[in-house]
Amino acid sequence: MTMLTRRSVIAAAAAAPAAAAVSAPAATPPQLEFRSPEAHVRAFIKLLASLDAATVFHMYKGTLEALLPGRAPVRLVDSTTIIRRQVEVRPAGHHISIWEATVYHRPGAPQPLDAFENPLNGRTVRPFHQREGRGQSLWTDTGPQFLRSDGQWASSTPTGTPFALEWTQAGERIWTSRYRSGVYLKHPLDPVNWPLEYAGPDLLYSEKTTSNGLATELADPSLASASATYSLSQAMIWWPWLLMGQQAGYLMWNTNGIKLPGPDAIAAADRKLIEQVHPTIFGPDAPWDGRVNLWTDYPKMRSPEKI
Repeated sequence: MTMLTRRSVIAAAAAAPAAAAVSAPAATPPQLEFRSPEAHVRAFIKLLASLDAATVFHMYKGTLEALLPGRAPVRLVDSTTIIRRQVEVRPAGHHISIWEATVYHRPGAPQPLDAFENPLNGRTVRPFHQREGRGQSLWTDTGPQFLRSDGQWASSTPTGTPFALEWTQAGERIWTSRYRSGVYLKHPLDPVNWPLEYAGPDLLYSEKTTSNGLATELADPSLASASATYSLSQAMIWWPWLLMGQQAGYLMWNTNGIKLPGPDAIAAADRKLIEQVHPTIFGPDAPWDGRVNLWTDYPKMRSPEKI
């Protein structure tokens, strides 16, 4: 027979609410369905940036690897990237500008990497810490358009096909992936003057990006922006600073990260790393003028390496 004392009764009573809280079933997340192009657009913008006018930052960390026939993949350098998106709400839709700043470094190192020996060819190479942007897109209720380098707006959705994304939900997490491949543009360097930097006539690429968020946040109409993670897996031809010429093989860039609640959320060491190379990416104004990328900056800032 168990004897009940005043102390044991009080203890049991105090423990009961805690036990109930532990055993209470979690709320069932909403099962999301996007029945129109507008619903797809709004959900994706909440993950990508914001439905309200805002400046939104993402930070990604990744690795740059080389893949050659008959050889195991080689990890070359690590990368830290800041993406800055500026959202303007216009009568036609959401106008989003994007700038990207990348710094290459040793794994875990807080300093930009100035030079290293390329293990693929034994040459001393100098990483080109690239920047990209300003890219521009306009997201209307029927889908996105992107501003091309020739000043024309183009849609990535085939004519007559309603815009839609492939969403996958498991519990409270929901994500969507996009796959793209093709020729980015013609190689801006020529093999006569840039024999080590030239990797072929076409800048070929294949990439898959995934944005991941919370179903409860996407379903909440009071939230203009949802928390999100992001990952990129991109295969491409040799970048010119690796001095690989037309040797067989390709690069693989794997990177992932999160949308930041604000630039102050970045660790001091990571922010210093970025600002050493790209000091204007966090400033109040556009980080730089015009539209640039690795392939426009490289021939202006580097000279051909000697064979």
